[in-house]
Order: sequence, then C-alpha cells, then structure tokens
Amino acid sequence: MACSRQMTPSAAIMLLVSDSITSAQPRFRLHTKHKPELLFALMRTLAREDARISFEGRLSHTELVKIAGASLNETEVLKRNTTSPRMDFVVLPLTPGTAPEIEKAIVSKVAFKDYAGIVHVQIERQGRLAFLACDHFHEDCVWVSEAVPATFLAELVKNRVLYSYSPA
Repeated sequence: MACSRQMTPSAAIMLLVSDSITSAQPRFRLHTKHKPELLFALMRTLAREDARISFEGRLSHTELVKIAGASLNETEVLKRNTTSPRMDFVVLPLTPGTAPEIEKAIVSKVAFKDYAGIVHVQIERQGRLAFLACDHFHEDCVWVSEAVPATFLAELVKNRVLYSYSPA
C-alpha cells in the first residue's frame, strides 16, 4: 500500500485502492503546507470510537506505545508500508479521548521529514482507510476519502495548512 514516487501519482493511487479489504476510495489529493497541523486537524476530525491511526517511522523517542490500546501489530486495514529497512510501527485507537494524548506524544518529539520521525500515517474509520500520508507527506502520496468533507479541506487551505487539494 505504500506510495512510491517512482510511479505516476495516478498509478500509486490505483495501487492503494486496489486493496479489496479496505475498499478505500481516494476522494481528494492533498498538497500539504504544514504537516503536523494537517495531521492534528484530521485526527480531531476523524476521531470516533470506530477509528484507528497507525504511525510508521522512527518512533522510539515518543510515548505512543504507552497510550491505552496501542498495538505493534498490523490490522486488516492498517498495514506497514515499508518492509526494508524495518521501522517502528504502532496502531492506536483514535477517539476524542485519545487524539489529544496522541498529539501530545508526538508534538515536538517527532520530525516530519527524513527518516528521523514519522514516515507514514494512516487513519482508518468504519473499517476503511480515511486518510493516508506516505513518504513524509509527499504531495503525490497524501489523500483523504469521502470521510473528509470538501468544506473542511477548504478551511485548511484558508488557514494555510494546505496549499491546495484536488479530486483524486
């Protein structure tokens, strides 16, 4: 499911949506200006009792694994995107209660570039992938599903969190 910048953007997206387990349908591609702000805004928007988030990268200096419900195992929907080199991987429940804990565990402790921090992030809601950011939020590798309304994305552009968004 990893996004590869060596593929064309449409080929990478098709690779992502070909997974019949997730039934994910990318609705919008996102051109990210501020990675942490985008992540935190989407976490707050998608947080529900039926949501989970996964992080992959160098996470050992965070306290993500200490959050209740943390798992180091892949799920049907949230899978590792990089097999070599093997990176840290954690899946967490993403609820209104855990979202602030997750934000606190990573804010100012995790980089959003190079292999020094978060490389891939996925959010699942209702058993489907709702948000994907691979390769350090590379512009060809960030998208949301129909779970995220266009009006919300327009606000993120207005607030300069996104440069833009476009139909996938």
